[in-house]
Amino acid sequence: MVRPGGSALYSSLAAAYLGARVSVISNVGRDYPRNVLSWINRLGIDVTGVKKFDGYTTRFKISYGRNSRKLELIHPGRKLRPSGTPSSFQAIHLGPVFMEVGLDVLNYARRHSRFLSLDVQGLLRTLDRDGSVRLVRRRIGPFLSKCNLVKATEGEARVMAPAATTLATARRLLHKGAQYVIITQGSSGSLLVRKEGDALHIPSVPEGKVVDLTGAGDIFIGSWLVTFLALEDPFWAGAVGAAFASLSVRGFGASKFRFASRELFRRASWVYKNSRLVKG
Repeated sequence: MVRPGGSALYSSLAAAYLGARVSVISNVGRDYPRNVLSWINRLGIDVTGVKKFDGYTTRFKISYGRNSRKLELIHPGRKLRPSGTPSSFQAIHLGPVFMEVGLDVLNYARRHSRFLSLDVQGLLRTLDRDGSVRLVRRRIGPFLSKCNLVKATEGEARVMAPAATTLATARRLLHKGAQYVIITQGSSGSLLVRKEGDALHIPSVPEGKVVDLTGAGDIFIGSWLVTFLALEDPFWAGAVGAAFASLSVRGFGASKFRFASRELFRRASWVYKNSRLVKG
């Protein structure tokens, strides 16, 4: 089954659900469904920065195992270019999926945002001969030094900064310049670490109805950003992010966002109460 996805889509939808004014800057090919852009626009998300080109949108085949995920690249996308019209934003989130964001976009985003976050996934991916995607270590120091927040999976973090423990890996990443690092660990939860500050283990919310895991990490970071920018409390923002991610796995596409806000904050309260400081 073919479904729209990607960090730009899911993080934007999560941010908009929580009341943020959101603009998307992305490239889509002629194969991208028009009804998806119309749906996003009806939700109040500005899509004027979505540029269409005469080619195919980035497309992956995703296969889930019991505790793993395999990606195969079907079509590569097109490199993103900085917007021609300078704008200032409270925050910008960079969510490349396969090498489409370069230093020109990074520098533009840094100049035009007060808070810059990054999901490193698309900067570390390469292809095997059979088209399957794997992680490689790359020199992405400029990205790590210019962003306020770096988000990575545990596997991605260890590729960038191998260390004896996940916390030590997070500390090594923080030494490169960011103020916050979030390392997601699947069903084990996530680790949120502040530069020269506390480290918090954020548990996953038990969810019996798991339908689709796609986009959970993007939803986590989109809701974290909105909550953090509003309240400047990174730990409560982490609780909201974990709660939102847990609700998102219960459906596909638009149904990921069909739930009552009271359930979101009930789960966030549970996460907050069950989070714990990590020493080391």
